[in-house]
Amino acid sequence: KHCLVSYNEEVEAENIRQNYRNYGVQYVSYEFMLPPRFPLPFVSDTARRGLFFTTIVRDPFRRFLTFVRRVELSKESKGHEVNSPFWADLNAPGGVGIYAADNLNARWLSGAQFQLSSDHVNAAKCRLQLFDLVIADKLYDYAVKKVMCPLNGWKGKGICDDEITKEEHKSKVDPLENHTDPLLIGAWVERLRPSFEIYDYARILSWKQLKERGVKDLPELSEVPSYMDTLSKYANMEVSSGHFRKIKRVSLENEDYFSPPVEFCDTMKQVWT
Repeated sequence: KHCLVSYNEEVEAENIRQNYRNYGVQYVSYEFMLPPRFPLPFVSDTARRGLFFTTIVRDPFRRFLTFVRRVELSKESKGHEVNSPFWADLNAPGGVGIYAADNLNARWLSGAQFQLSSDHVNAAKCRLQLFDLVIADKLYDYAVKKVMCPLNGWKGKGICDDEITKEEHKSKVDPLENHTDPLLIGAWVERLRPSFEIYDYARILSWKQLKERGVKDLPELSEVPSYMDTLSKYANMEVSSGHFRKIKRVSLENEDYFSPPVEFCDTMKQVWT
Protein backbone atom coordinates (compact mmCIF):
# COMPACT_ATOMS: atom_id res chain seq x y z
CA LYS A 1 0.00 0.00 0.00
CA HIS A 2 3.02 2.28 0.06
CA CYS A 3 4.28 4.08 -3.02
CA LEU A 4 7.12 6.54 -3.42
CA VAL A 5 5.39 9.85 -4.05
CA SER A 6 8.06 12.52 -3.87
CA TYR A 7 11.77 13.32 -3.81
CA ASN A 8 10.97 15.79 -1.01
CA GLU A 9 11.78 14.09 2.28
CA GLU A 10 9.12 15.96 4.24
CA VAL A 11 6.39 14.92 1.78
CA GLU A 12 7.60 11.31 1.63
CA ALA A 13 7.88 11.12 5.42
CA GLU A 14 4.31 12.28 5.86
CA ASN A 15 3.21 9.77 3.21
CA ILE A 16 4.76 6.97 5.29
CA ARG A 17 3.10 8.21 8.49
CA GLN A 18 -0.31 8.47 6.81
CA ASN A 19 -0.02 4.93 5.47
CA TYR A 20 0.69 3.76 9.01
CA ARG A 21 -2.24 5.68 10.49
CA ASN A 22 -4.73 4.80 7.75
CA TYR A 23 -3.69 1.29 6.76
CA GLY A 24 -1.43 -0.01 9.53
CA VAL A 25 1.61 -0.19 7.26
CA GLN A 26 4.37 -0.65 9.81
CA TYR A 27 7.34 -1.55 7.63
CA VAL A 28 8.27 0.02 4.28
CA SER A 29 11.02 -1.49 2.12
CA TYR A 30 12.72 0.46 -0.64
CA GLU A 31 14.37 -2.09 -2.90
CA PHE A 32 15.91 -0.15 -5.72
CA MET A 33 19.08 1.69 -6.66
CA LEU A 34 18.83 5.00 -4.84
CA PRO A 35 18.98 7.99 -7.20
CA PRO A 36 21.97 10.21 -6.33
CA ARG A 37 19.78 13.04 -5.03
CA PHE A 38 17.09 10.96 -3.33
CA PRO A 39 17.07 11.76 0.43
CA LEU A 40 17.00 8.32 2.01
CA PRO A 41 17.44 7.95 4.90
CA PHE A 42 15.80 11.28 5.59
CA VAL A 43 18.13 13.94 6.93
CA SER A 44 16.12 16.54 8.84
CA ASP A 45 14.78 15.91 12.34
CA THR A 46 11.22 16.72 11.24
CA ALA A 47 11.31 14.20 8.40
CA ARG A 48 12.86 11.49 10.61
CA ARG A 49 10.32 12.00 13.43
CA GLY A 50 8.76 8.69 14.44
CA LEU A 51 10.69 6.70 11.84
CA PHE A 52 13.48 4.14 12.23
CA PHE A 53 15.80 3.48 9.29
CA THR A 54 17.60 0.18 8.73
CA THR A 55 19.53 -1.38 5.88
CA ILE A 56 21.19 -4.73 5.29
CA VAL A 57 24.68 -4.77 3.76
CA ARG A 58 25.93 -8.04 2.27
CA ASP A 59 29.43 -9.26 1.62
CA PRO A 60 29.90 -8.21 -2.04
CA PHE A 61 31.41 -11.55 -2.99
CA ARG A 62 28.35 -13.35 -1.68
CA ARG A 63 26.29 -11.20 -4.01
CA PHE A 64 28.53 -12.33 -6.84
CA LEU A 65 28.02 -15.97 -5.81
CA THR A 66 24.26 -15.45 -6.13
CA PHE A 67 24.86 -14.47 -9.75
CA VAL A 68 27.28 -17.35 -10.34
CA ARG A 69 24.73 -19.93 -9.17
CA ARG A 70 22.55 -19.06 -12.16
CA VAL A 71 25.23 -20.35 -14.53
CA GLU A 72 26.28 -23.98 -14.89
CA LEU A 73 30.07 -24.07 -14.64
CA SER A 74 32.37 -26.90 -15.66
CA LYS A 75 34.75 -27.92 -12.87
CA GLU A 76 37.37 -28.89 -15.46
CA SER A 77 37.50 -25.44 -17.07
CA LYS A 78 38.36 -23.65 -13.80
CA GLY A 79 36.00 -20.83 -14.77
CA HIS A 80 37.55 -20.12 -18.18
CA GLU A 81 34.62 -21.27 -20.34
CA VAL A 82 32.80 -18.80 -22.57
CA ASN A 83 29.62 -18.63 -20.47
CA SER A 84 31.59 -18.04 -17.26
CA PRO A 85 30.23 -15.09 -15.23
CA PHE A 86 33.78 -13.78 -14.98
CA TRP A 87 33.52 -12.55 -18.59
CA ALA A 88 30.07 -10.98 -18.34
CA ASP A 89 29.82 -7.33 -19.34
CA LEU A 90 27.56 -6.49 -16.45
CA ASN A 91 27.39 -2.80 -17.32
CA ALA A 92 26.33 -3.24 -20.94
CA PRO A 93 23.20 -1.30 -22.01
CA GLY A 94 20.19 -3.56 -21.66
CA GLY A 95 22.41 -6.08 -19.88
CA VAL A 96 21.64 -8.65 -17.25
CA GLY A 97 19.87 -6.39 -14.78
CA ILE A 98 20.68 -4.40 -11.65
CA TYR A 99 20.91 -7.45 -9.40
CA ALA A 100 23.78 -8.84 -11.46
CA ALA A 101 25.75 -5.61 -11.85
CA ASP A 102 29.11 -5.40 -10.13
CA ASN A 103 29.60 -3.39 -6.93
CA LEU A 104 25.97 -3.36 -5.86
CA ASN A 105 26.87 -2.01 -2.42
CA ALA A 106 28.41 1.05 -4.01
CA ARG A 107 25.85 1.48 -6.78
CA TRP A 108 22.67 1.04 -4.76
CA LEU A 109 23.80 3.43 -2.02
CA SER A 110 25.34 6.10 -4.26
CA GLY A 111 23.24 5.84 -7.42
CA ALA A 112 26.31 5.32 -9.65
CA GLN A 113 25.41 3.67 -12.94
CA PHE A 114 28.73 3.62 -14.75
CA GLN A 115 32.35 3.96 -13.64
CA LEU A 116 32.80 4.25 -9.88
CA SER A 117 34.89 6.89 -8.15
CA SER A 118 36.01 7.59 -4.59
CA ASP A 119 33.18 10.14 -4.38
CA HIS A 120 30.65 7.37 -4.98
CA VAL A 121 32.22 5.30 -2.20
CA ASN A 122 32.12 8.27 0.18
CA ALA A 123 28.51 9.08 -0.77
CA ALA A 124 27.54 5.49 0.02
CA LYS A 125 29.27 5.72 3.39
CA CYS A 126 27.55 9.03 4.14
CA ARG A 127 24.19 7.36 3.52
CA LEU A 128 25.11 4.52 5.86
CA GLN A 129 25.75 7.04 8.64
CA LEU A 130 22.12 8.19 8.41
CA PHE A 131 20.65 4.77 9.17
CA ASP A 132 19.56 4.15 12.75
CA LEU A 133 20.73 0.57 12.40
CA VAL A 134 23.08 -0.82 9.76
CA ILE A 135 22.74 -4.60 9.61
CA ALA A 136 25.87 -6.36 8.37
CA ASP A 137 24.88 -9.75 6.98
CA LYS A 138 26.77 -11.79 9.59
CA LEU A 139 25.07 -9.86 12.40
CA TYR A 140 21.57 -10.22 10.94
CA ASP A 141 20.19 -12.53 13.65
CA TYR A 142 21.46 -10.26 16.42
CA ALA A 143 19.95 -7.17 14.80
CA VAL A 144 16.56 -8.74 14.13
CA LYS A 145 16.10 -10.77 17.32
CA LYS A 146 17.70 -8.34 19.78
CA VAL A 147 16.68 -4.97 18.30
CA MET A 148 14.01 -5.14 15.60
CA CYS A 149 11.75 -7.69 17.33
CA PRO A 150 11.56 -5.85 20.68
CA LEU A 151 11.32 -2.47 18.95
CA ASN A 152 8.31 -3.51 16.87
CA GLY A 153 6.72 -5.97 19.27
CA TRP A 154 7.29 -8.84 16.84
CA LYS A 155 7.01 -12.40 18.13
CA GLY A 156 7.16 -15.87 16.65
CA LYS A 157 9.47 -18.82 16.21
CA GLY A 158 11.92 -18.64 13.34
CA ILE A 159 12.09 -14.86 13.49
CA CYS A 160 12.14 -13.56 17.04
CA ASP A 161 11.92 -16.36 19.58
CA ASP A 162 14.54 -18.85 18.37
CA GLU A 163 17.99 -18.83 19.93
CA ILE A 164 20.80 -17.16 18.01
CA THR A 165 23.32 -19.62 16.66
CA LYS A 166 26.90 -18.52 16.10
CA GLU A 167 27.36 -21.13 13.40
CA GLU A 168 27.45 -19.67 9.91
CA HIS A 169 24.49 -20.58 7.71
CA LYS A 170 25.60 -22.73 4.77
CA SER A 171 22.41 -23.64 2.99
CA LYS A 172 23.88 -23.51 -0.53
CA VAL A 173 26.92 -25.09 -2.09
CA ASP A 174 29.71 -22.68 -3.02
CA PRO A 175 30.02 -22.99 -6.83
CA LEU A 176 33.59 -21.63 -6.93
CA GLU A 177 35.40 -23.16 -3.99
CA ASN A 178 38.24 -25.59 -4.84
CA HIS A 179 37.71 -25.62 -8.62
CA THR A 180 38.13 -22.06 -9.91
CA ASP A 181 41.29 -20.38 -11.19
CA PRO A 182 42.46 -18.16 -8.29
CA LEU A 183 43.60 -15.54 -10.83
CA LEU A 184 39.97 -15.07 -11.90
CA ILE A 185 38.90 -14.78 -8.28
CA GLY A 186 41.64 -12.23 -7.61
CA ALA A 187 40.64 -10.13 -10.62
CA TRP A 188 37.00 -10.09 -9.55
CA VAL A 189 37.89 -9.26 -5.96
CA GLU A 190 39.84 -6.26 -7.25
CA ARG A 191 36.85 -5.22 -9.33
CA LEU A 192 34.69 -5.32 -6.18
CA ARG A 193 37.10 -3.35 -4.02
CA PRO A 194 34.77 -0.29 -3.74
CA SER A 195 32.00 -2.48 -2.35
CA PHE A 196 34.38 -4.34 -0.05
CA GLU A 197 35.45 -0.99 1.42
CA ILE A 198 31.82 0.00 2.01
CA TYR A 199 31.06 -3.41 3.49
CA ASP A 200 33.93 -3.14 5.98
CA TYR A 201 32.66 0.27 7.08
CA ALA A 202 29.17 -1.21 7.42
CA ARG A 203 30.59 -4.00 9.59
CA ILE A 204 32.09 -1.42 11.94
CA LEU A 205 28.87 0.63 12.11
CA SER A 206 26.70 -2.46 12.61
CA TRP A 207 28.81 -3.85 15.46
CA LYS A 208 29.05 -0.43 17.12
CA GLN A 209 25.32 0.33 16.85
CA LEU A 210 24.29 -3.06 18.21
CA LYS A 211 26.69 -2.64 21.11
CA GLU A 212 25.28 0.82 21.84
CA ARG A 213 21.77 -0.67 21.91
CA GLY A 214 22.81 -3.09 24.61
CA VAL A 215 23.16 -6.24 22.53
CA LYS A 216 25.46 -8.66 24.33
CA ASP A 217 27.49 -11.68 23.28
CA LEU A 218 28.22 -10.27 19.83
CA PRO A 219 30.82 -12.25 17.88
CA GLU A 220 34.17 -10.53 17.71
CA LEU A 221 34.54 -8.09 14.82
CA SER A 222 36.91 -9.68 12.31
CA GLU A 223 39.78 -7.26 11.81
CA VAL A 224 40.79 -8.76 8.46
CA PRO A 225 39.59 -6.58 5.56
CA SER A 226 36.87 -8.47 3.71
CA TYR A 227 38.68 -8.46 0.37
CA MET A 228 41.72 -10.07 2.00
CA ASP A 229 39.52 -12.61 3.75
CA THR A 230 38.00 -13.54 0.36
CA LEU A 231 41.45 -13.90 -1.22
CA SER A 232 42.61 -16.12 1.63
CA LYS A 233 39.65 -18.42 1.06
CA TYR A 234 39.74 -18.71 -2.73
CA ALA A 235 43.30 -17.82 -3.75
CA ASN A 236 45.29 -19.56 -1.03
CA MET A 237 46.66 -16.27 0.27
CA GLU A 238 47.82 -16.38 3.87
CA VAL A 239 47.04 -13.29 5.92
CA SER A 240 49.91 -12.56 8.35
CA SER A 241 50.68 -9.89 10.93
CA GLY A 242 53.05 -8.37 8.38
CA HIS A 243 50.12 -7.31 6.20
CA PHE A 244 48.82 -5.09 8.99
CA ARG A 245 51.96 -3.00 9.03
CA LYS A 246 50.65 -1.46 5.80
CA ILE A 247 46.93 -2.29 5.86
CA LYS A 248 44.51 -0.96 8.49
CA ARG A 249 42.63 -3.47 10.61
CA VAL A 250 38.83 -3.32 10.50
CA SER A 251 38.17 -2.23 14.07
CA LEU A 252 36.44 0.41 16.16
CA GLU A 253 39.83 1.96 16.83
CA ASN A 254 40.22 2.54 13.09
CA GLU A 255 36.67 3.79 12.47
CA ASP A 256 37.93 7.26 11.50
CA TYR A 257 40.13 5.71 8.80
CA PHE A 258 37.17 3.95 7.18
CA SER A 259 34.77 6.89 7.65
CA PRO A 260 34.03 9.38 4.86
CA PRO A 261 35.26 12.98 5.24
CA VAL A 262 32.94 15.03 7.48
CA GLU A 263 32.89 17.95 5.03
CA PHE A 264 31.90 15.62 2.18
CA CYS A 265 28.94 14.23 4.15
CA ASP A 266 27.82 17.74 5.14
CA THR A 267 27.75 18.65 1.45
CA MET A 268 25.80 15.50 0.57
CA LYS A 269 23.21 16.28 3.25
CA GLN A 270 22.66 19.66 1.61
CA VAL A 271 22.25 17.91 -1.76
CA TRP A 272 19.78 15.40 -0.35
CA THR A 273 17.65 18.04 1.34
